[in-house]
Amino acid sequence: MGRRWFGVLVAPALVVTGFVSPAAAAGPSPTVESPAVAPLAAPAPVDPTVTTVAVDGIDPAAARDATAFDDAQGESASATDPGTEPVDPADVVALGARTLTARFLVAGVTWDAGQDVDVTQVAVRVREQGAWTAWQELDVVDAGVPGERPGTEPVVSSGADAAQVRVATADGAADVAGLRLDVVDDGTATTEPTTTTTTTTTTAVTAKGATGDVIRPGIVTRAQWGANEKRGSAWPEVSAKLSAMYLHHTAGTNSYTKAQSASIVRGIYAFHTGSRGWPDIGYQFLVDRFGTVYQGRREAINDLPIGAQAGGYNTATIGVSAMGNFQDGNPPAAMVASIEKVFAWQAYAHGLDATGRTTLITGSSTGSGTRAKGGAKVTVPVILGHRDTNYTACPGWRLYEKLPAIRKAVKTQVTAALAKYGKPVPALAAPTVVAPSSTQAPVQWSASSTYRWAAVKGAVSYQVLTRSSGLSYAMDDARAWSVLKTVRTTSASVPTDAGRTRVVAVRAIDSKGRRGTVATVGQVTRMVDWSAVARSSGWSGSVSAGYPTYRATAGGAVLTVKGVKQARAVVLQVERGPSTGRLEVRVGSTRLGFVETRASTASARSVVRLDLGRSVSGTLTVRTVKGTGAVRVAALAFPRVAVASKAIGTGTLPPAKPTKVTLAASQAPFRETTSSTYRWKRVPGATRYEVFVRTAAHGSTLPSSWTKVRTTTATSFVQKMTQTGRTWVVGVRTVGKGGTSAITAFPAATRPVSSALVKRSSGWKTVHNDAWFRDAAFQATTAKRTLTITKAKSVRSIRLIVASAPDRGRVKIKVGSTMIRTVSTASAKHVAHRHVDVVLPRAMSGTVTLTTLDHKRVRISAVVLGR
Repeated sequence: MGRRWFGVLVAPALVVTGFVSPAAAAGPSPTVESPAVAPLAAPAPVDPTVTTVAVDGIDPAAARDATAFDDAQGESASATDPGTEPVDPADVVALGARTLTARFLVAGVTWDAGQDVDVTQVAVRVREQGAWTAWQELDVVDAGVPGERPGTEPVVSSGADAAQVRVATADGAADVAGLRLDVVDDGTATTEPTTTTTTTTTTAVTAKGATGDVIRPGIVTRAQWGANEKRGSAWPEVSAKLSAMYLHHTAGTNSYTKAQSASIVRGIYAFHTGSRGWPDIGYQFLVDRFGTVYQGRREAINDLPIGAQAGGYNTATIGVSAMGNFQDGNPPAAMVASIEKVFAWQAYAHGLDATGRTTLITGSSTGSGTRAKGGAKVTVPVILGHRDTNYTACPGWRLYEKLPAIRKAVKTQVTAALAKYGKPVPALAAPTVVAPSSTQAPVQWSASSTYRWAAVKGAVSYQVLTRSSGLSYAMDDARAWSVLKTVRTTSASVPTDAGRTRVVAVRAIDSKGRRGTVATVGQVTRMVDWSAVARSSGWSGSVSAGYPTYRATAGGAVLTVKGVKQARAVVLQVERGPSTGRLEVRVGSTRLGFVETRASTASARSVVRLDLGRSVSGTLTVRTVKGTGAVRVAALAFPRVAVASKAIGTGTLPPAKPTKVTLAASQAPFRETTSSTYRWKRVPGATRYEVFVRTAAHGSTLPSSWTKVRTTTATSFVQKMTQTGRTWVVGVRTVGKGGTSAITAFPAATRPVSSALVKRSSGWKTVHNDAWFRDAAFQATTAKRTLTITKAKSVRSIRLIVASAPDRGRVKIKVGSTMIRTVSTASAKHVAHRHVDVVLPRAMSGTVTLTTLDHKRVRISAVVLGR
């Protein structure tokens, strides 16, 4: 049997907040030599090449090989468990040929997203130095990244030149669309870093004390291992604290050379960002068998970006990944020593007890293989292996059995650091915040508002952090922050969508990238969009000062908002005066209290509040009380913090959203021409309009964020649509005296897919006629002829542009393995340009297949995949 070959486990991100100890404050400020400098000179960024090898069905010659369905080598659960994973040949849906590839160090298997298919085993074998390895099972990894491409862990080789892939599913029936092997040319031929020994000095000990960096080990930075920073982006979420540290192994070969280590890291980075579609590499740190520590994710040295080290437990943890297979082989002493140093550095900086235990909360990410159910609390060692919380044998039995000794060694190093430097304290103080005004908190009346703080000594920039929640879902996990932006000034403009509650915080960053203590600026809530408020009879709408308002003159008129989550107060902007009335507030059938709008002095817009006394969720109603007077309501909001039950301030409402002019049927969801005009109605009080676009090419996921493309005083916008297969979503918002409105979005519009992307089976030919769309059509005259379009993303409807006639045939439409519908291309008379539209049951991704069913002529000019 060949060499055992293992897949790389995905790990997360780490962080260090600089700290300073009071013990060091008594003495002078010595300069401490830090080994935190990489032993590699910084090369130019290297961008590995990813080569894709399609795996489609079962290759007949490969299936005749006597070893084709041999057990795969998995990871054993104990020192005596052989760890073999059998496969039922009836469940195998793909078996590729033994395929020659370019030389590679890293490879992995992926497939199209959006398929209803249960992949139960992915196995790979490779040829190294002329000999084929045994089948090696690769774990399927779901990092929970929006838009990610499903797939396996990457695998590491010391230099393979051929590979074979085998894939099984739960029923052996459903094909896995878009299945492919990605092999990574690590870019070594482009740049081979020169090994050097570099040392720098830092002032890790100052008159204030010692920072957490004082015992940081030497680390090869991303620049030094040749990361191309144009790939991906920084991870958007960071942990608010560190509770536990995971030990992993990448698995794969143990025979790589010292010169190959950086190449392997580059290859993993390319696979994660290119093949899997992640924003960054899945590890915070990697340690090779020679004891060299490599930085993984961006900012991993100075922050705690949430990673993918242990599905379900990535928040408040970090992972260190050992490069090699330690199921059978013992980890080298140099590697173990460096792992201990990384753990000691983090434990000292974050005040962790290396031999203690901690509690983690199980997340609900799919495909994570957690041993506990989502939401369950588990008690685990502070330093643990991936297998402690997830169904895996990672970090390999021989490395896992060293964990007790590693914990003890880390404890010793932390104790020594505490004795020498004392407890670390933040390298930078928390900013002193300027209290939000009454028009910012608890309700932020404008769509965007500027928050301020005082400058911090030693800071060169400030990181703005947030947590948020929508009207109908709970606040983000308090164990994490989302990084909103980094600014060099002492203020930041923070946008907040209608109905959303947002916690805004800030921390200082020094010239070394170290983060200071987080200061909370405030918690703000935006008013509910009127589209989310149901109004009973008795309310009449009007526009006051450019803003919509609703007035009721009799009792029993109700405003209803469903799905409110965790409200602690009800805040309304109303008209007040000597004869205005009273409002009753309820959740369900339970009365929460009354809001009095009557006042001796008249005011067109005043803010009134009702403290609910507790957190309230459900359907909230605001009802006029009979006999108390007329009531006019301009806005309402549901803050998640308690506020006083009294009227204060006046606020300024932002303008109303633009009302879109309904698009013509020819504009959405399918657009056949190369431009489209979008129109909206003029909004009273508007000074201008901002136009936004979300767009994605065929095969790419539509971004969740908007890109501003135009500012205009007109009420129309022309979007050019020259690219085939691309989808556009256009939005517009109003800018007025009170700020900006929410965005009004138009329906998505998609252009027909390029003919070059439509793959034809035998039996099709191209015919031409000036009356047809694109002056051409694909024609088939027999059954079982297929047209396929791969990499479809989130398709909700399909249009076939056909040339129809009475004698034309039928076509079966499938997405992935799901049968959608059979349609006819026949018509009562000849039609040169006819639409056959099909609405899908849900958003679906994968390969779209059109199959002819009759021995009749079918002519298809184009296919449009609407989103």
